[in-house]
Amino acid sequence: MSRFQQQGAVEYDGRIGTLVPGYAALHQTSAAWLKATLPAQARVLVLGAGTGAEVLALAQQNPDWHITALEPSGDMLAVARAKCAAAQRHNVAFVHGYAEDLPVAAPFDAALCLLVMHFIDTTAAKQQFLNQAAAQLVAGAPLLLCDLMQGHNIERMAMVHYAIGQGLPESQGEALQRRLQTEFFALSEAELARLAQQAGFRQPEVYFRALGFAAFVLLKAE
Repeated sequence: MSRFQQQGAVEYDGRIGTLVPGYAALHQTSAAWLKATLPAQARVLVLGAGTGAEVLALAQQNPDWHITALEPSGDMLAVARAKCAAAQRHNVAFVHGYAEDLPVAAPFDAALCLLVMHFIDTTAAKQQFLNQAAAQLVAGAPLLLCDLMQGHNIERMAMVHYAIGQGLPESQGEALQRRLQTEFFALSEAELARLAQQAGFRQPEVYFRALGFAAFVLLKAE
């Protein structure tokens, strides 16, 4: 997608907090949840690391975690690298590519996938994505996943009004509403639970919610 490439990658941080309610709190809450459950030397995989918001939140919670940041957009990954260098975070390995590009024998103690899977456009591809995520985790490890979920029109309108309240020009409100309908491929919570179970995870449990966005803990079955 063009908004994740070149100038879109550079401008990403300036717009994402406007569009996603609780964006900063989501990352801080996710890192805190892992802090409460993981050992000091844990191996953490960030699927779709983007410009590094998750990586920095994780490093702030525990600088001794070994973090692998996986991102298919080279431009986004370059921003993440620069951020981590500026913050002197040296415990991050950057991988340009997809989950299938990771070594098969690279088990992680936890993974994050925040605001990624709702861009995958088919159920079959979402299933494959979850299967690949599960393959990278040790038994009992958590996958923290947040996406835009299926919702009703009032909720979507509230998201538009939220964005306008955060600084989005009102003239762009209708375009945002159309994007929410056409560029996001949202699951219901029941559908997510079904796909998660087929990938080898237990029942998803909510740990964060803001308007149409919901974050879940998926524990890999032992």
